[in-house]
Amino acid sequence: MTYPDILELRVDGIKWETPDTATFYFVEKILRPVPYKAGQFLTFIFGHHHEEIRRSYSLSSSPDEPRLAITVKRISNGEISRFLLNKVKVGNILTAVKPAGVFTVPAYESGKDVVYFAAGSGFTPVLSHLKYILNRQGNSKLHLIYSNQNKASTLFHNELNELATNYRNRLNITYLLSSESNRLNNNLVERLVNEQLNFAKEQAEFYLCGPFAYMRMIRLTLLYMGIAYKHIHKENFVLETVPVTGTAVNYPPRNIRINYNGQGHDIQVGENQTILQAALQNNIRLPYSCRHGICSACMANCTSGQIEMAKNEVLTDTELAGGRILTCTGHPITDGVEIVYL
Repeated sequence: MTYPDILELRVDGIKWETPDTATFYFVEKILRPVPYKAGQFLTFIFGHHHEEIRRSYSLSSSPDEPRLAITVKRISNGEISRFLLNKVKVGNILTAVKPAGVFTVPAYESGKDVVYFAAGSGFTPVLSHLKYILNRQGNSKLHLIYSNQNKASTLFHNELNELATNYRNRLNITYLLSSESNRLNNNLVERLVNEQLNFAKEQAEFYLCGPFAYMRMIRLTLLYMGIAYKHIHKENFVLETVPVTGTAVNYPPRNIRINYNGQGHDIQVGENQTILQAALQNNIRLPYSCRHGICSACMANCTSGQIEMAKNEVLTDTELAGGRILTCTGHPITDGVEIVYL
């Protein structure tokens, strides 16, 4: 059986950005284009000790470019990053789920400020945004505030400087290096935002990508400054998040219907099972990545009945009101639940 959401990607090139970071370029094995939005990610599927392991990597390429690209940094005790950097060669075939994610570009045509806060390798989806937006007409001003340990560890430094030169009226970049005692804090966030905005603060969009504590500090500062919650976007599909606490809830078994890839499946979600767990148990290969409610790879629409999510770090109030759910943390709490994948 074939699955339309599954891609077979051939490694078409590898470029080392730093001694511990490389960019991998991919084309589909059957040489068909892979549609995606700037800022989305790929979820790769690996087999390890007879188990399936999934890891997500942001696309550092732009949809305007002929090849997909991810940029991988070596992580201490990171089994998958070590495998990719040490073992994968040009010509190898990797299996991935089609691009997903909601960390995508805002409306940029009219005059507004779009402010990006990025740290380390968290910069990769931001690069996709910048290349995509700057390749199109628009009146928005783009601001990148990019934190790194030192200049040598700053990814895509030359490419960024070239963009800043070619689009000097649309893009400005602030480099913050810890080695020079120039580390981001709440006071600096507030000062940089107030200094750099060209348009009304109420219209500005803010995009955050980096470690959890880094994004939390920026988000709380922006909220304190009066930035509306809906104008703050963050990307976080690595498992660096605060654990869920509180009283455990018991979810009784429920029968639900899942509509996926043009087929309907009637299944039972067992006691305290998530919808994703029940689907996989019934050999329905729904898309997923983190299983912790902190990405959007498993997002679907609940068209009837009610779902309760034990955790949600990605869906906005507007999306929730529209019926969007995460199946990895979602539990049916009524009968008649029906879920549709678009």
